[in-house]
Amino acid sequence: MGKGKTEVNLNRTYVEGKRNVLFAIIGISILSLAGCEGGNEADLAENSGSVYKIDLAENSPAENSPEESGLSVEETWIEDTIPLESQIATEEESSSEEAESEVESAPVIEVPQLPDTGRKLVDFVPEGWELLDSVELDFNQDGVSDYVGVLEIADQASPRILFAIASDGTDAYRLDFQNINLILSSNEGGAYGDPYLPLTAEGASFTTYTYGGSSWRGEDTNTYTYRDGEWWLTSSEYTFGYFEYTTVYRADDWVSGVGIRKERDFGWNMTEEEYTATEYDVVYELTLDEPLTLEQAGWRRAVAPDRVTDWGVADITYGAGVELSRELVRLPDEAHVDYCDEDRILYTFSDEGEDVYYLAMYSWQDKVLSVLAQEDAEMDDLEYYRGKIYYTTAIEENLKCKTVKDGKEQIIQEDQIIEIRLNRMEMDGTGKETLYKYRYPGADLEILDLTESSVPNLYLNYEISGNEIVMQVHEGNETDPFYRMNIDGSGIREIGQLNNK
Repeated sequence: MGKGKTEVNLNRTYVEGKRNVLFAIIGISILSLAGCEGGNEADLAENSGSVYKIDLAENSPAENSPEESGLSVEETWIEDTIPLESQIATEEESSSEEAESEVESAPVIEVPQLPDTGRKLVDFVPEGWELLDSVELDFNQDGVSDYVGVLEIADQASPRILFAIASDGTDAYRLDFQNINLILSSNEGGAYGDPYLPLTAEGASFTTYTYGGSSWRGEDTNTYTYRDGEWWLTSSEYTFGYFEYTTVYRADDWVSGVGIRKERDFGWNMTEEEYTATEYDVVYELTLDEPLTLEQAGWRRAVAPDRVTDWGVADITYGAGVELSRELVRLPDEAHVDYCDEDRILYTFSDEGEDVYYLAMYSWQDKVLSVLAQEDAEMDDLEYYRGKIYYTTAIEENLKCKTVKDGKEQIIQEDQIIEIRLNRMEMDGTGKETLYKYRYPGADLEILDLTESSVPNLYLNYEISGNEIVMQVHEGNETDPFYRMNIDGSGIREIGQLNNK
């Protein structure tokens, strides 16, 4: 789902999907978001197939409130599945702006194509690379051990390679797949560094694990199963919270087609009884869409656009009503990417001088960049679903407000975000419609009184699955209502409330 105005971009899955977890983010830097100890310690090597738990509290940084850190304590939802790298928010910035700049500017190293065949596992390790981890399994069920492994190079700017090799019946192995989007790099784990945890395997399945963040931390587990000559994402589990207090739990069983969501808030003044409670404020199920292949799951990860080294554009097209010179069009790597899959990227950029915002799509197949829409309001939380594009807008108006300055009440004109909307349009930018909107009641007063409080930070998170949309609406009250409705906006009903502590 989407993110609130003050949240780091936790986003969205390209969840697998939007991020926004953040994100949003730890930014894509972890936008995307996403740390912990590396996977080479002896205590991590001995495992039983369960998710590893590491107590990081002893080494955690000072516990900053959201106000102090600039981050929201609320995890942003993401579409589809939710990759950790898109959703863990760190509470502190880099201790050195210079070091941070060096990381951001470091070029991405070209990833080599692994050999098609080899006689043993090490034959698939390119020169200069190392085998970080591997597991043994017989996924092609021929009675001979196959392997799934992870390769890395001693450079934080380089992606890690997840790969599998299968026995070919002649005392040799063939490369089954390689993928650079499913495993985070060592510098994509937030305050704790490397988020990697060892692989496990059972039967024809293997599981990846990620754990990290800071005081706010997340855990991401994904299982892939080999079936009918293809790898499928069969189950995903994600938790996010403050130390041991989980605020978000997501579990997707792609075999049964059922997704479980649990949400609750965290409060800085919680009692010990509240902190150790196991109840959630909002619990519901989703009907999942078609299972994803391993390749599709990789493209939906928040880090996928960061791995691209060639953004060549064969042509630029414009939607109806869009007026923008070609030199002002930005590529995805120059803008805010909200959604990515194996066919397209959706992103936004702005002409800051004119306060105009643009929604664009980049197609992998034909390398056509389409600027589909422009609006005066910022467009966010983009999502592609069944032939249509969904997005949110925050509407700002200039209001007459009563405020206090230098101890005296004054009436001033001030811009305020007073409405949030969930919209959708056709793939060519036509047929724009608003499916839901919430307007702050005080916006319609002749004079808005801001002497005692400010306009609340309005935002809307949403997730689409099974031809339904589930929304969380934050309107500054003691509770955030959750709504469920059809993808055309009809049949809306409240399904629960998040109690803000």
